[in-house]
Amino acid sequence: MIIQEDQFEKYIKQYERLIITICFSFTKNYFDAEDIAQQTFLTAYEKLNKFDGRNFKAWVTKIAVNKCRDYIKSPARKVEDLTCEDYKYIEDTKNSPEENILSNYSERKIYELCSRLKEPYRTVAVNYFCRDVKLSDMAKDTGENLKTLRTRLYRAKKLLKILWKEAVT
Repeated sequence: MIIQEDQFEKYIKQYERLIITICFSFTKNYFDAEDIAQQTFLTAYEKLNKFDGRNFKAWVTKIAVNKCRDYIKSPARKVEDLTCEDYKYIEDTKNSPEENILSNYSERKIYELCSRLKEPYRTVAVNYFCRDVKLSDMAKDTGENLKTLRTRLYRAKKLLKILWKEAVT
């Protein structure tokens, strides 16, 4: 009995969950199971001329099991155990893309709000909040009194709080 393409499509739809479940039971990884299931049906399609026409379910299941066994034996799949020493070299210390976007947005928003302040508060706020310049360094660079800069920063914070509330509402 020769299976037509439309009949083969029906078989795929009928048995795809079964094949994925079988593959998952071997691999314990859904994505690998999907890949192997896809390979199973591709192999079945390529070897349709060898199918005797009696029990498609048993035939495709046997292909899936063989594919899973090949996958498990594959040297490319071999997992190496890492030591604690190894982990410190591969540790990801970078921010996620989401964190980068939020951080960039926050920095732009703070700079925008600081830029809306009138002098002398604008300079102190931009240097302190956006450029991470310490008040003591600002005092040395500008020659202004540290206490004066602290007062300006205090007032700038109060004004920024008001601007922030206006921006949010």
